[in-house]
Amino acid sequence: MKYLITLPWMPYPATDGGKQGSFNMLMELQNMIDITLIYPVFFKKQMACQYLLEKQLPKVKVYPFEYYKNKDGIKSQYSLFRLHRIITRKFLKQPYLATPIYKDAYIDFVNEIIKKERIDIVQNEYFEQLYMVYAIPNTVKKVFIQHEIQYIAKERLIQQREYPSSVRYLATMQRIQEINALNEYDQVITMTDIDKNILMCDGVRAPISASPSFIPLPDNIAYKECERSSICFIGGSGHNPNLNGVTWFLDNVWSLILKENPNFTFKIIGKWDEKIKTEYQKKYRNLFFCGFVDNLVMVISECIMVIPILIGSGIRMKILESVNFYSPFVTTTVGVEGLDFINGKECIIADEPQAFATGVLKIATDKVLQHNLTKAAHEKLMEMYSPEASVQRRLNIYNEMLKR
Repeated sequence: MKYLITLPWMPYPATDGGKQGSFNMLMELQNMIDITLIYPVFFKKQMACQYLLEKQLPKVKVYPFEYYKNKDGIKSQYSLFRLHRIITRKFLKQPYLATPIYKDAYIDFVNEIIKKERIDIVQNEYFEQLYMVYAIPNTVKKVFIQHEIQYIAKERLIQQREYPSSVRYLATMQRIQEINALNEYDQVITMTDIDKNILMCDGVRAPISASPSFIPLPDNIAYKECERSSICFIGGSGHNPNLNGVTWFLDNVWSLILKENPNFTFKIIGKWDEKIKTEYQKKYRNLFFCGFVDNLVMVISECIMVIPILIGSGIRMKILESVNFYSPFVTTTVGVEGLDFINGKECIIADEPQAFATGVLKIATDKVLQHNLTKAAHEKLMEMYSPEASVQRRLNIYNEMLKR
């Protein structure tokens, strides 16, 4: 069987959790199934990564769609969609709720590849690709990878502060549209059982299975005590749950930690908006933005990881990274949602500022607790979220779908 996977962006370099999840799965699946990959390239300079990606995925046929060569007029549907996105996000400061619009040239490009490569199964990933189901011929089976339920993420965001009735109306409309589109697929794959159950309860009738992403397990990584008074967060400001969570942490938790230990430092890894960086470094003490780093171990070694996520859904790759490097972590109920890490056994879970701060300080001062949490979490990672277990689960889902 021949698989076509469509992504909303080039998955390399894997600079965020979503790209890591997709890239890691491609790395393993290329040795087991016949894969063709399509993704858009918006800027010519991105093509510099094309050779490096193909070198990493030698068994995958890669077809980049060069958006920068297919410019539309200013009044085109796609251009208006992009303009709406900018206005709602940057100027109105509202949740982005519009349904994606695809270029005619992009739709034709995908369908030409389906014919050329004689594709049997098309797999769309991420919300940006969800509605491509309406543009794909019925001669192929259709799979959707639900990395995050968008309507759940937006509803959680809206609950945090008062939005006008029009935004709530749009959120309800998005819920209906998202569910209807999912029902057009032959198979839906979520990252967690929780997301699977949410979709089933909300009216998704298509077959749904859970199959989480994973991260490679490095060699020669061992536990080290957190000798430094340092905490770390991984994730860029472009993903709203990251910005929302870090802002909540800085506004409500950080001062409580510094009150008990003024020597604590907070390192943030990932791409952050320059204006936000400048504003936050003026406002908060002992805060450092590290940008993208090639070697995470060097930065987060002996740090306590914090994952103060309050909105969104799906799986938090940053938690798996923390466990992978034997870093103890403190998170929220939403942050650890869908992962089987237990409060007090493999991590500390806290939703209130004082409890979150207490969790960080307790780990920092209790070396026995550090060791016990990281050891138990790493054992669970090896058991449930290893590359071997994750890939086999995904293959089993494909095989079951093909039997229907």
